[in-house]
Amino acid sequence: MKEHIILYSVVKKYFIELKRYFLNTLMTMIGIFILFMLVFFGLRSFDAGTETLQGTIIGFAMWIFAVMAYSEMSWGLLQEARDGTLEQLYLTPSSFRRISAYRVLGSFIFQFVLFLAFLSIMMVVTGQYLRLNPGVVILVGLTLLSVYGIGYMMGGLSLVFKKVQAGNQILQFMFILFLVLPTITDHPIIYFVPISWGNFLINKMMVGGLTLLDFTLIEYGILLLNSFAYLIVGLIIFRVMEKIAKKRGLLGHY
Repeated sequence: MKEHIILYSVVKKYFIELKRYFLNTLMTMIGIFILFMLVFFGLRSFDAGTETLQGTIIGFAMWIFAVMAYSEMSWGLLQEARDGTLEQLYLTPSSFRRISAYRVLGSFIFQFVLFLAFLSIMMVVTGQYLRLNPGVVILVGLTLLSVYGIGYMMGGLSLVFKKVQAGNQILQFMFILFLVLPTITDHPIIYFVPISWGNFLINKMMVGGLTLLDFTLIEYGILLLNSFAYLIVGLIIFRVMEKIAKKRGLLGHY
């Protein structure tokens, strides 16, 4: 199967679902925006500084992006199992791992558009304008590799144990902690937990006005090691869980 056909099909699927369930998507975005407004204006009422407010905008947008990213594999596989299409994906001429990789790429493209739209609306409403340049795409992409790794872990667990919603909900709140860690501590732990260091660099770029050339090789090295470590571990766990699910015959039913 030609690679571009798989990617096209994945992106087309996202577009169809967005169009078909537009009201649900709209209500979800409105709920998220209301939550953001409560957080932002709550901070401003305490006379928070400009950098704090701008950092809140970035952190909140990254949190939404992160939740959507890892949900692609975790919640996505559960939905495929419920719909009865998971086994069909495994029977396609292309391997499921290849299909899942294109799903990740397709979801990143789709979700990044939503990320920019949501970020733009937040900047207009709050009056806090951030510096946007092409380098942000690279940092966001590298940062989210660790999140996709976690998504693969949860996706693998969902193949075997089916119900992992409680773990998904816990992770949503854990991501908030990971994102705010760089603002409350300079402990080396921020180098090891997912998305913390990447979010720190993104803040430096969008609030501090730095460019990709202003970061050191060590800073890039930490980001790459962190992101790829989580991604590789996630893929390994997914592969192990996938073999267990196949051996137990769990792919054909929920």
